[in-house]
Amino acid sequence: MTDQHNALYRAICADPDEDTPRLAFADLLEENDDPTRAAFIRTQIALSRVPEYDPLHVRTRQTNPDAFHGHGVAHTLPKVPGGYSWHRFEFRRGFPWKVGVLSLEAFVGSGASVFDLVPIQALEVNAQDRPDVAGLADWPHLARIRRLEFSVARFGPDAAARLGNSPYTTLLTELGFEFDGISAEGLQTLVESSVFPRLESLELRSNVIPPALLVDALAASREPGALSRLSLASNHISRYDAGHLFALPLLHGLQHLDLSNNNLNVEGIEALAESGTLRGLRVLNLSHTYPGVPGIRALTETSALAGVRSLDLSANRLGPVAVKLVAESSAARGLRVLNLSQNPVGDSGAAALANSRSLAELLELDLGDAELSDAGAMALAESAGLDRLLRLNLVSHSVTARTFGDAAHAALVKRFGKRVSL
Repeated sequence: MTDQHNALYRAICADPDEDTPRLAFADLLEENDDPTRAAFIRTQIALSRVPEYDPLHVRTRQTNPDAFHGHGVAHTLPKVPGGYSWHRFEFRRGFPWKVGVLSLEAFVGSGASVFDLVPIQALEVNAQDRPDVAGLADWPHLARIRRLEFSVARFGPDAAARLGNSPYTTLLTELGFEFDGISAEGLQTLVESSVFPRLESLELRSNVIPPALLVDALAASREPGALSRLSLASNHISRYDAGHLFALPLLHGLQHLDLSNNNLNVEGIEALAESGTLRGLRVLNLSHTYPGVPGIRALTETSALAGVRSLDLSANRLGPVAVKLVAESSAARGLRVLNLSQNPVGDSGAAALANSRSLAELLELDLGDAELSDAGAMALAESAGLDRLLRLNLVSHSVTARTFGDAAHAALVKRFGKRVSL
């Protein structure tokens, strides 16, 4: 790097919330024959300013998916000091955002030097590698961190209290626990701590907590607070827990809710539709929740669905009847992203989507592995609607799937061009 590069990079590390030095760094990269990395920085900054259902997001998912992952610029990751690792890196706004914590070394000695090397604001802590998880709460440099992720830590109430009431969590707005990352008692203690009302994002994935105890722990929060994103994916939540869960104040006021990989079934989705949880939601993930036709009917008949912009119904064994309910729902007019992949949608379901007036504003439609033949493909290609689609996925990964014939293939390409994936 030149002196000018180094000066800008130090400015980015010193003030990671500021975009101006990042954009200046991109300009300098382009001037020095690195347009690919310059474009990556600019694209990620632009993406950070819009929601995932915005046309820019959708278009980028279709034309440049690596803009979200950064694998093409992984070679720019610097060497980090002992106790850290790039084993699961993540870029945000064009630069590394998250680093893995491997050991106690990260919190002692020269561990803080990582902030001079990289503008990180997130730590992924895997307790299987035995770092001092509880000691993190007393680490002064925690004050630089916005997001913490824990796995295998099984936070108990004592450790959760130390972290949740640490004086160094002033910037912390995102927390994630997965793979037995926290116990039921630890979660309740965290919910009751001083940091919880400031959280904007909470992810609880694949934790070994009985669903009833998980819901009871979340019930310790009497008000929604600042929380706008909540993931409860893969927690064995069933219809028996749904009524209590969707009545919680914590769930009212969310913009993004992920309930994927839970056996909610018909009764659970009906409870969701009847609750106030949907009001204000913009993104709803119901993949692998098995709502059945009655659950889809309840969901599509509630006016609260009108605010949802991105709906994931993938892998739910939904056939043409359920798909038609979505296509004909007036409450679906607000949808911009609809994922029906890995469902037996079939040709009649594809025709219902193609002829839908309610889905005229749709920007993305995912029908991957949806059991379509040439008739369904032609219905989409000849649709009077779907003019605004920026991304149409028709890729099938099944070894028994039929490929589209030449005429259907040509019709799709003629209608959608590079916006369709076949």
